[in-house]
Amino acid sequence: MRRDISIPFRYIFLLMLLAKPFGTCDLQAQNVIWEAPEHFDKFTNVAGGWCAGDATISLPLPDGKTFWLFGDSFIGTKSGDFSIIPSGSRMINNCAIIEEGTSLTTLHGGAAANPSSFIPGEGADFFWPEHAVMEDDTIKVFSVRVKMVDNGVPGFNFQVGTTYKASYTYPDFEYIETTKFKSVTDSTFRFGACVVRSGEFTYIFGIKDTISGGFKYPLPYLARVSESIDEPWQFYAGTDTWSADIKDAVPLGDRPMSESFYVYEKNGKFYLIMHEIWLVGELFILEADDITGPWNRKSSGGIENKFAEITPHTGNITYNLFAHPHFQKEGDILISFNVNTTNFNSIYQDTRNYRARFFWLDVEGAVTAAIPDTIKIFDDPVGIAGVDYEIPGSRLAYDPMTGCLQVKNIAAPTSVEIFGLDGRLRLRCEVRDDTEVNCNHLRGGLMIVRLHGRWGTETRKFFFR
Repeated sequence: MRRDISIPFRYIFLLMLLAKPFGTCDLQAQNVIWEAPEHFDKFTNVAGGWCAGDATISLPLPDGKTFWLFGDSFIGTKSGDFSIIPSGSRMINNCAIIEEGTSLTTLHGGAAANPSSFIPGEGADFFWPEHAVMEDDTIKVFSVRVKMVDNGVPGFNFQVGTTYKASYTYPDFEYIETTKFKSVTDSTFRFGACVVRSGEFTYIFGIKDTISGGFKYPLPYLARVSESIDEPWQFYAGTDTWSADIKDAVPLGDRPMSESFYVYEKNGKFYLIMHEIWLVGELFILEADDITGPWNRKSSGGIENKFAEITPHTGNITYNLFAHPHFQKEGDILISFNVNTTNFNSIYQDTRNYRARFFWLDVEGAVTAAIPDTIKIFDDPVGIAGVDYEIPGSRLAYDPMTGCLQVKNIAAPTSVEIFGLDGRLRLRCEVRDDTEVNCNHLRGGLMIVRLHGRWGTETRKFFFR
């Protein structure tokens, strides 16, 4: 479940509690964004087992089909439109869907009864998809590798964010290989958030974390190629300057970016559309005369406008907007943002807790809107059920009431390792029987838990709240 997290959840929830309720302003919004339920509904019953997932990235194909990419996804059997049978499903790290007319079909590795990731992992490593391109008869997916490496200390550590390329034949979707980009010699960059063709070049947007004022946030960077993403890249190195050396790359501006965003070209202008970082439920648009921006904050002289506020819904978070401009309606383009839940297990009961929401956007109107529209993720409030500790086959559960990680079904020495999204090892211990691990000192964010023993390995992600 890839998400945009840069500050502790306790601050996010405090802001949500203190926020003034939406809809109390006397001024009226200008209705530049409205729901696109037909695009949400088409993912409710996908052939091949896809039930829910995040990322929600699209690539229009030359034959009129659409190639969709998802991050962590539930594949399996449903008991209703929005419910999953736990014993008949599995979560894999990435997935794809091919849309042809009214038909949507799931693409994954493995077999239907034992699915595996569409982009194969390598050992204990796995991939989260970014944007993609099609060159000749090959689809090439930008992928972020989440890698566990031996850092010379007891246990393992994660190296997160290295950019790779996963290649597939088209239209057969036969996997070819996953390789590094030779030009990306600095693994602190994550390229592929958005890839667009403009003029004589294909532009590849990326991000790199910056620390300022005690906060860590990503800033936007840009590379370009003339024909193929396999050729040497040129990196934006300042006004009218491009360099073949990534060390010369400079940010496109000072506006912090989410992990996913989209740059859209219309009538000689460029528009950067994004969900606010830090899980803040606000949608922004920036305007510039050039694809290189500058993409600056309003306070720095940039053209930036908040065009929508997402009504908070207890137990849910939103993040990572993406645009799908090959879908249009009366000049408006389709956008989506991800929805997730603070209770992982509630997804089995209602997959809407882990599915993107789709909206039509008037891009030019969004730039000039004086009052942001208010949008919601549920027509009617949906309760987030309590934690279900009996997920079939799982040895791990987290109890937010006690702040403890529950380890069960253990009959031999097993190591427990807990990592933050920055890859830092936060806790390591060994257990020999069913037990609880006190994690109160780790409250406030998403953690990756790895359980390893002679019986095998289980990796799960939990919100320690």
